[in-house]
Amino acid sequence: MSTLVLMRHGQASFGAAKYDALTRQGEAQARATGMWMRQHGIKPTALVHGPRQRQIHSAKLVLEGSRIECSATEINSLDEFAEGEEIFAAAERYFGRPMWESINRSSADVLRDYDATCRAWSLDELEIPGCLSIDEFRTEVRQWFGQTTAAAGSGQCVLAVTSAGVIAALVCEVMGLPNNKWHSLLRVVRNASLTDILYSKGRSSLLAFNGVGHLPDALTSSM
Repeated sequence: MSTLVLMRHGQASFGAAKYDALTRQGEAQARATGMWMRQHGIKPTALVHGPRQRQIHSAKLVLEGSRIECSATEINSLDEFAEGEEIFAAAERYFGRPMWESINRSSADVLRDYDATCRAWSLDELEIPGCLSIDEFRTEVRQWFGQTTAAAGSGQCVLAVTSAGVIAALVCEVMGLPNNKWHSLLRVVRNASLTDILYSKGRSSLLAFNGVGHLPDALTSSM
């Protein structure tokens, strides 16, 4: 058996003009994950990451913290289904109200609309311009997973630094879940969490989901 370890990137800049940047909290989460790997003797045989800066930066900090001697490879299929700004814009069109905090809009209100927009996209109730549909997104993720698990031999450990949407899609694939279950997984995936999938000769099983026991309590966060 081999293991695919899915790590969500560290906390990104939700609500900022540019979402795709780690906060200081996010940097600390990624670095702490690498240090935990070193302390527990976890040595991935390969490290891959998505093309976004938050994914690239998280992978770099994991390597620094773990002192793992392996190169990192960028994989476009590990990209998120949409960027924060794109989801904000889609939410404004969908609900007809602004997606920023003001005297009339709390952060909880904004987050609620953001969450509802992701759910509507997953149910094909809205499109996010320039982005894949839920079916196209899952197909891309599924194909990467199939290629990865077919290519690796026994005893491998692949660490993939990606985003919540990809992790939710892969769990759906392994568990045989339909699109309407994707959102319930997406909304709980925490920053720098680890999800383990065992695989061998076309078979796969979910071993662990969304674990953050490797992080100090002060570093746990969801958005």
